[in-house]
Amino acid sequence: MLLNSTKFVSCRGVRIPLDGKIISPLVVKALRTESYETPEVTGLQKFIQKHDRVLELGSGIGFISTFLAKVLDVSHVTCVEANPHLCEFISCVHAANSVSTAEVRNVLTLSNVVEPPENFGIPFYVTNPFWSSSLTPPSKGVYDTISVPVVRLSEIIAQVEPSVIVCDIEGGEVDLFEEVDLRGVRYIYMELHTRKYGGAGVVKVFESMHRHGFFYHQRASREGVVLFKRLKSSLRESAFFSRDKKAP
Repeated sequence: MLLNSTKFVSCRGVRIPLDGKIISPLVVKALRTESYETPEVTGLQKFIQKHDRVLELGSGIGFISTFLAKVLDVSHVTCVEANPHLCEFISCVHAANSVSTAEVRNVLTLSNVVEPPENFGIPFYVTNPFWSSSLTPPSKGVYDTISVPVVRLSEIIAQVEPSVIVCDIEGGEVDLFEEVDLRGVRYIYMELHTRKYGGAGVVKVFESMHRHGFFYHQRASREGVVLFKRLKSSLRESAFFSRDKKAP
């Protein structure tokens, strides 16, 4: 919960509470110089529209979701974040910026080809700094292992009906979109993590996007952040399929 005495740093119209447990000096410097998440912010402004509903996978400190809701004025943002400590902080960031069109969910998303564990929880490795936290145990350094509830990505998509998916999940993107129902999604804006899965993983990501009818969109892609746009023909087929499924 934010206190009246909480100090903030502002970046591109977004106020971030200076919580030393979450915001490191390096992040503070990037925020103050407005160099934090520069590729993402630059790219988003090239294709996001006000009527968009955004599903953000891997919400970090809540900067991107707040920028989307407050600065770009999108219709709604659903934040999915595995780290419960960050989920609490994201809600504080939204409150500090008077954002009422965003929600936060503390879950891990799975593709349709992965069987969920019997206890509906999966190990997640929380590191310091937070941005290295992932489903893979770190090769070095100190980390905590927590159990995070899981949900299929198709289920969340069906619930929130996003037109845009923003994805930064530290390597989990390689298999996440396999056999997922992406009906209604026009854009997928994804940060690649080549250092985690190499060239073979990048090829797998692109092949998965191509199977879903998305192509690499050069205009908004830069510095490891890639925009995939759905082909118009694929979008028409998806809309037709959606109407057909709803028919009695």
